[in-house]
Amino acid sequence: MLRRVGAPYLWVGPIALLPLAVLYHAVSFSAGLAGGMVHLALVAAGIHQNALKHSDDARALLLGTTLLIIGGSEVWATGASGPPNPASLSVAVFNQAGLTLGFFITLLGLAATVAALSSRVARAVGAVAVSSFALMLVVWVLHASLGIAVYRSPIVNVPPAQMPEWFGILRDFMAISGIAVAIGGYLSGAAIAEAATRSGWVRRRAGLLMSVYCLIGILAFPLSQSLRTGNSIGDIPWLAWLMIPWLPPAMMCVVPYYVGVLGLVQVTERQPSSLASEAALSRSL
Repeated sequence: MLRRVGAPYLWVGPIALLPLAVLYHAVSFSAGLAGGMVHLALVAAGIHQNALKHSDDARALLLGTTLLIIGGSEVWATGASGPPNPASLSVAVFNQAGLTLGFFITLLGLAATVAALSSRVARAVGAVAVSSFALMLVVWVLHASLGIAVYRSPIVNVPPAQMPEWFGILRDFMAISGIAVAIGGYLSGAAIAEAATRSGWVRRRAGLLMSVYCLIGILAFPLSQSLRTGNSIGDIPWLAWLMIPWLPPAMMCVVPYYVGVLGLVQVTERQPSSLASEAALSRSL
């Protein structure tokens, strides 16, 4: 039963961010955590069902795409607990740590995927994706570490007029680093979409839509940040909710995730024909 549901679930996995956010914020943290575990179990079942269809050689080629799927799924399973709230430091740490782990797995998936590409041009474009995402991850770790330090500081509850100047500078730097994270993440998504298109895993129209999505994401992040008035989810105005499809930083993994899903499907479709060719060859011999 779980395997039957798992394969179709891979196509709608990112949508889990919304119900998981409801569980985390409207029910309880435990409910959100349980929902995240179910989400990851369904993703694992979908990957496992597809992996059983391949030979050992084909499975080796699926390492990158599998890691892309797992990385994005981990980001949504834990990222839905955000945005970080200074009043709940433990949840903020959980949120930041979960996102960091998901980003790291996605980076490994990008590197493995690019290494498996046969086209020299596709590998060159894929190298841009890996480099951009690696730089994004470095900036993200710095951004998240500073965020935790700020959340733990008692100064965070001081009225803005009474805050020390250095603390205001630190918060401004966090805003700038957040924009850098979005630029690196979405730029990487556009690059891996182009590399996957050149490799034949993604059709030209789908690749173009992925690239447009990422370019909009680069612009949507600063705008959504300018509309926010606080740190909690309740402080986000209704206009910012229109940008949920580009909700930073979790949605930066949407394009790499679907590149992984489409790569998984592509190998699934090619495997039966490959096996048929081998069988025909053996009969002729």
